[in-house]
Amino acid sequence: MDVRLLGPVEVTSGGRGVPLGPPQRRAVLAALAIDADRPVSLGTLIERVWDDPPDRAADSLYAHIARLRQALAGTRVSIERRDGGYTLEVDPDRVDAYRFRRLAKQAQQRARDDAARTRLLGEAMELWRGTPLTGIPGEWAARMRYGIEQQYVGALVTWAQAHLRLGRPDIVVTELTPLVPRYPLAEPLASMLMRGLCALGRGAEAVALYARLRGYLADHLGVEPGPELRALHLRILRAGADPVPRPALLYAQVTG
Repeated sequence: MDVRLLGPVEVTSGGRGVPLGPPQRRAVLAALAIDADRPVSLGTLIERVWDDPPDRAADSLYAHIARLRQALAGTRVSIERRDGGYTLEVDPDRVDAYRFRRLAKQAQQRARDDAARTRLLGEAMELWRGTPLTGIPGEWAARMRYGIEQQYVGALVTWAQAHLRLGRPDIVVTELTPLVPRYPLAEPLASMLMRGLCALGRGAEAVALYARLRGYLADHLGVEPGPELRALHLRILRAGADPVPRPALLYAQVTG
């Protein structure tokens, strides 16, 4: 049995999805699951589910909870009234977002060697199924989505650093190549991919990646890449391990 927030909001039991109903009802479940096994007050639930609560928001919430209780009957998940609020009673480790944070935190411990670190973070990354809280509307969901994605990017960077130290740039390049375009503002992630490309003797591709990132930042934010990424780019150009096209020509090629 699993409660899934790292993608569409789902509950699985016995390998099958539990029918949860419309997005707003899934939002109620997500608002409880993010604090699994801890009470969430009625007011907090209403604030999480509605940006502009309707006049009878409490009645709507009660109805959603009643339907969720019916859907969850027979699983090892239940919604209980506790301490003036509602609690999703479930082992927190069965909630993928919680498990992801636990694995990432364990990987950060100084005593971990890089092999253990990559194993733990690899297990955490396997929990990721897409955009967190997919289909859940509202400002609270947007804030949670952003925060979880930042945790994901941080875990990816730590994972990539460990693999590079272990001499596995091919794994880093394979994993990060499709991910870096999804997070164009995550410069540390781009840095890891650039380092992996250089370790494979593909410096020209690293320079092309920098050009794309620089163009994106200029077009959308009117800023240059940060000093660390600029310094890495300069080191790659000076190393000259691969033939590097002239920057102006390269920029035209990768943005055209």
